Amino acid sequence: MTIEIVVAISIVILAVIVYFSTYYLKKTHYTDIDRLDHKKKDVFSYLPNEKADKLERMAISGQSKASAEMAVRKVNLINDERLPEVEAFLFDAEQATDRYRFKQASDHQNRADESLKAIEEDVKQIVSTIDELLQREEANLKKVDAIKKRYHKIRKELLVNSFTFGGSINNLEDKLGDIESKFTSFSDLTASGDHEEAKLIVSKLDKEMSAMEKLMSRIPELIETINTSYIKQKEEIVEGYRTLTEQGYLFPEANEMENKLNKLDNDIIELKSHVEELDIKKADSKSEAVEIEINDLYDLMETEIESKASVNTLIKKLKKIILYVQEQNREMGFELDRINQSYTLYQNEENQYKDLKEALKEQVKLIGEVEAKLSEEQIPYSTAEGLLKKSFEQLENVSRTYETMSKQLYSYREKELQIKTDIEEMEMALREMKRYIESKHLPGLPKAFLDLFFYTTDHLEALSKELARPRLNLKEVLSLHKMCEDDIESLADQTDAIVDEALLTELTSQRLYRHKDEHPEVIETIKYSESLFLDEYDYKTALKMVREKLETIEPGAYQTLSEEYKKDKSYD
Repeated sequence: MTIEIVVAISIVILAVIVYFSTYYLKKTHYTDIDRLDHKKKDVFSYLPNEKADKLERMAISGQSKASAEMAVRKVNLINDERLPEVEAFLFDAEQATDRYRFKQASDHQNRADESLKAIEEDVKQIVSTIDELLQREEANLKKVDAIKKRYHKIRKELLVNSFTFGGSINNLEDKLGDIESKFTSFSDLTASGDHEEAKLIVSKLDKEMSAMEKLMSRIPELIETINTSYIKQKEEIVEGYRTLTEQGYLFPEANEMENKLNKLDNDIIELKSHVEELDIKKADSKSEAVEIEINDLYDLMETEIESKASVNTLIKKLKKIILYVQEQNREMGFELDRINQSYTLYQNEENQYKDLKEALKEQVKLIGEVEAKLSEEQIPYSTAEGLLKKSFEQLENVSRTYETMSKQLYSYREKELQIKTDIEEMEMALREMKRYIESKHLPGLPKAFLDLFFYTTDHLEALSKELARPRLNLKEVLSLHKMCEDDIESLADQTDAIVDEALLTELTSQRLYRHKDEHPEVIETIKYSESLFLDEYDYKTALKMVREKLETIEPGAYQTLSEEYKKDKSYD
């Protein structure tokens, strides 16, 4: 096959492809244009032309007229300009498709589609507005009829039950008059065709009727509460206060009850005024305040009544506790005198006893004064109760302090006996330490140890002399006793230390002596240690010399010796 034939076939195939591609694109654009044309027709069919004509012919005014004119203008604009504009876009798209200008055709189609979407949204809004305007008059009339029924019900209740509304009746009538005037305004606006303004009037009427219904419900409740609760309770309080005053009751603050009663009167009057003025919010707030004041007044009287019973009980208890504490005071005086003959008191017991005696005297005086004022009606029972309760607490404290002092005085004898027992034990400990050292056959004892031994012995003798006195100075005895305890403890520690050092010196020297052949110098160390041991009784230094020498030759040997010594010692 020649090149010319191949080229010819290729051209034919390319022409076929171009033809079919062009045909497909044209068909696609035509289909889309038809779709948009159908959509345009649908939008036109939804357009409320007839309703707009009807609305335009209606006799309306005010805001309703403005809304109607706007809706009609939008319908006319869509008919006269916006839909023809879409028609033009579709015509241009068809022309461009016929000329194979597919990109230009797509632009026209897109503009037509966007315009139709915007028109669709506007049509929905216009239909809603027109329907509402056409139905508004009927809707307003229905709502007003329902409100009128509520109005007539309230009007009837005011006429039939006017006595339940007290002084607020005139203001309620005035409010109904305002509502009536709004009904007239509604009728005038409806007649003139201003249904938008008429709708606002309906909304106001609904709110005002709801407020009126609330007032009709709340006012009788408040008036009933004032008349049957607050006023009666106030009268009951006044009568109760008068009765209590006649019975000799007093109140903590001068004129307190009178001031509170006057305030209650004024607040009830103010509460009535709020109700008459139809100010429910202020009336509820004032009602809460009145209830608090009434409860407060009841509490004041109840406090005095309860305090009277409490005072009578307290006085009986106080008389018993006074007798009991006075007996404690008498016994404490005898006990102090007895203990003072045998011991020098060192814990301020005498001054403490004087303070307690004075405190008892003050409380007896206070109780007597309160009783006198009560009998002469010069003090409120609540005040007397507070004073007597404090007095009872003070007397209980005095009683507990007497008990503590009694134990404190008894401890003098206990301490003396305990110290005497301790002296015997300490003397026995001294003898045992002496025998223990002697059993170890030491060549002698260091001077410091002997000084401590004799020092301790002197302290024990001094302690024994103090204990033998006819009148014991226990403070001095306790001081000496503490010194003796410390001395015995220190002496016991030094006794163990001396014996351990001496025995460990002998064991260490024996172990060190084994190395005399390899280390001849150990002989000299042992001899010097022996001189300290035998001549100067310096067991500590003697042990130090042989221990250090042994560690240089046989590291760890002394530790082994020491552990074995402690183990053997624990078995002894």
